[in-house]
Amino acid sequence: MKKLVRNLFVVAMLGSVSVGVFAQKKGDDKRPPKEPVKVITNDRKEKPPPQNSNQPRQEPKKKP
Repeated sequence: MKKLVRNLFVVAMLGSVSVGVFAQKKGDDKRPPKEPVKVITNDRKEKPPPQNSNQPRQEPKKKP
């Protein structure tokens, strides 16, 4: 009797697992499709503008 109950339980578990696997719909995704990521790189080898050295330097204030 125990063997029969154990076998029925195993069959019921395997059946529930297989029903759960087939119940998942793989094509029914509600999320919007992702757009490919654009990577921006600095391909141009431009030099930065030269620093303006015409401005007078400010000397730090001296404490009295």
